[in-house]
Amino acid sequence: MERNEFIKSLGLGVAAVCTGACFSACGKKSDSPEPSKPNGGGVPPGTTASVDLTTQLLTVGASVTVGGILFIRTATGNASTSFVATQAACPHQGGTLSFIQASNYIQCGLHSSRYTTSGSILAQPNDGGTTSALKIYTVTVSGNTLSATA
Repeated sequence: MERNEFIKSLGLGVAAVCTGACFSACGKKSDSPEPSKPNGGGVPPGTTASVDLTTQLLTVGASVTVGGILFIRTATGNASTSFVATQAACPHQGGTLSFIQASNYIQCGLHSSRYTTSGSILAQPNDGGTTSALKIYTVTVSGNTLSATA
């Protein structure tokens, strides 16, 4: 084999290896790994957050985030059934979740994923990725204090 033939064959081999590596590293957006989301975007198990009902969540549709938990008032009265508590970080990539009162859904500020107040998915992220249902935490009311434990 002459020198030119050797260099050409070597060059083609290297090009094939580099091309294969490049294609295997490139994938569609939803295939890319997402940032680390401890507990699926939720809070660590055993974490408790509380809300003072004399100063917060005074009207139906009001919401507040405390300790990584999004509290939403869904009905009048101070029974536990008048409230919902869910993770405050989107399970897709950890974006901040907000309750959109006018539309009665929870939305991610990062990629616009939407969820019902029961945690079901209404709309997948607008970046081509996928999300999962929200974690819903059990709420308790003691006097004027609303609490949820992850």
